[in-house]
Amino acid sequence: MRFYKTQYLFIVAATGLLVACGGGSSDSNDSDSHDSNSNASNQSSNTNASSFAKPSVYVGPISGFGSVVVNGVRFSSVGAGVFDDDNKTFNAADLRMGMTVEIKGDSDDSTSLGNASTITIRRGTQGRIGALDTATSSLQVMGQRVITNASTVFSGVPGLASLAMGDTVEVYGASQPDGSLLASLIEKKSLAEFSTKGVVSALNSGSKTFAIGSVTVSYPSASVIGNLADGMRVKVKTALGSTGTGTGIATALLNATEVRALNEESGFASAGAGFVKIKGIATTAAIAGKLTVAGTAVDISSATFKGANSVAAGDFIEVKGTWSGNTLLANSVEFEGYRESQIGGRNELYGAVTAFTSATNFTVNGVVVDASSIAGVSAAALIVGTYIEVKGNMQGNVLKASKIEFKSSSASNQGASYETYGVVSAFVSQADFQVNGLRVNASNAVFEHGGSLRNGAYVEIKGSQNASGVFVATKVEIK
Repeated sequence: MRFYKTQYLFIVAATGLLVACGGGSSDSNDSDSHDSNSNASNQSSNTNASSFAKPSVYVGPISGFGSVVVNGVRFSSVGAGVFDDDNKTFNAADLRMGMTVEIKGDSDDSTSLGNASTITIRRGTQGRIGALDTATSSLQVMGQRVITNASTVFSGVPGLASLAMGDTVEVYGASQPDGSLLASLIEKKSLAEFSTKGVVSALNSGSKTFAIGSVTVSYPSASVIGNLADGMRVKVKTALGSTGTGTGIATALLNATEVRALNEESGFASAGAGFVKIKGIATTAAIAGKLTVAGTAVDISSATFKGANSVAAGDFIEVKGTWSGNTLLANSVEFEGYRESQIGGRNELYGAVTAFTSATNFTVNGVVVDASSIAGVSAAALIVGTYIEVKGNMQGNVLKASKIEFKSSSASNQGASYETYGVVSAFVSQADFQVNGLRVNASNAVFEHGGSLRNGAYVEIKGSQNASGVFVATKVEIK
């Protein structure tokens, strides 16, 4: 994933999309027709460019790797720019299940495959845990109530019970009608600053204060970017320990160092007549076909529905359509749980086994997998370097697999493309080196970025395994 210096750089390929952006088959990607028994499952994803590709902007939590899966589409990401909403640069190793991202690029609606040109991490709430209640599966961060459920992913800890008052965390999730945050990811981590996002109310330009939910923000010394107004969505930053008690735990008052007005829909125009797809919680039921999802105005009056027949306040939905300039004109509304019922889980992985302890503890694309619930999966089959596709649900920080396909074992699946990343080792030549224990031949690959292959170099690669298990790279990016 290439680093770019500007957040708004967006390049749309003129020739359409290469559909070879993830695992072995189009059926396991298609949010519109997830049929695991489709004859398409035997087709290689290493096909020619699709004529159905359109410019696209997708916003939602990451639900899979092997390419980056967001809202049911697997986006090829080798060579894409990756940064956060503060314009800091990142790479694939920094991405996590459940992290909210905005992907710009192109996608094919018939296959749900795409190419990413840029991936923006929409940062979550960052702060100390000020309250923790395992009985109600909730906590408080930066004065905001955070709700966890079976879909919440944890990073840095196995689950909610392993967190403690005062821990610093970053929380990604969807805002609910009552102002709480339904967490898609809670990551325990060290923080350089605290921040939160929300809607301005009770703005007092004289005293330089406003409210976000139950929290008062004081900003007399803050850098203010944009013209503040009630009803505006903003991001507020504050120094560590600068809250009301000086400990960073109590957050009745935030002394802001920066307040920035947000226009998170501004990038939707990049899609032109292509696809915009967002995932979030409906603030209200539809009135005359109109409602708000994830802060975005949506018109669902001409949409088809998958998983339910009508939208109620609090429903977690994916909405796809075209951007009119101020409203998402939806042609499809998909309810949470629909895709899971079609493919056998909320989450999916496409790639080689890179570490193995047992059938209940092995790693694919940096995610620990537990296959204990699948009959007939033997340790002998899960050797390092074996290409598999995994469907299942994240529980804490482990993917509990409900389905595993051993793609390397069938000649019909050889040539199926996926992506991986890691540090080069055992380097002999461009045609002979290893990444995560996987032997790689990049002699005919396109190199997306400067630098030279050598032991210790971090690379992101795209390609497929041949009959000998060698990963034949078609694209390499060296960081």
